[in-house]
Amino acid sequence: MRFLNKLLGREDAVTLDARRIYGKLMVQSRMPEFYAKGRFSDDYDGRIDVLTLHIAAILSNLNRFGQNGERLGQALFDEMKDDFEIALREEALSDASVKKRIQPMISLFYDRVKRYAEGLHEENRTSTLEAVFTETLSKDDGEVQVNAYAPQIATYLESFDRSLTSKTLGEIALTDFGFPALPS
Repeated sequence: MRFLNKLLGREDAVTLDARRIYGKLMVQSRMPEFYAKGRFSDDYDGRIDVLTLHIAAILSNLNRFGQNGERLGQALFDEMKDDFEIALREEALSDASVKKRIQPMISLFYDRVKRYAEGLHEENRTSTLEAVFTETLSKDDGEVQVNAYAPQIATYLESFDRSLTSKTLGEIALTDFGFPALPS
């Protein structure tokens, strides 16, 4: 139905709100300060991680608004998935290849959102998020390494999440929120 509405130029307010939120999160997630040695890698996985930490805070806060928050959260997920599919199609992949490659991307997204959101709801948020980011920022050699950036990005995510708790659903939908200072 969503595809048909797009085709006919009729998009509902929730879709437009989700697109606005996704666009703002995407711009923030592309800030070069997130990507450097010892930080997120400037590749597929690293970019998804940074986008996902922002989406996790939004989704966590949308849960406060019941069914309307759930609808906006689902629309936000749909925007992200559509964006991933467009990026893959721009690589001139066939439908079968897009479907095959989108699954790992979505799985990575779900895994990260779950871990970040759980960290935001833990009693000891800071240490939980630091542990999650230490693992996320570690090299793929299987060994978790101490990472000086993990506490900074954990504090950043906590601050962003905390700033959203005072926002109404309408303020979030209209992207009337800001971001904390980027970790230096």
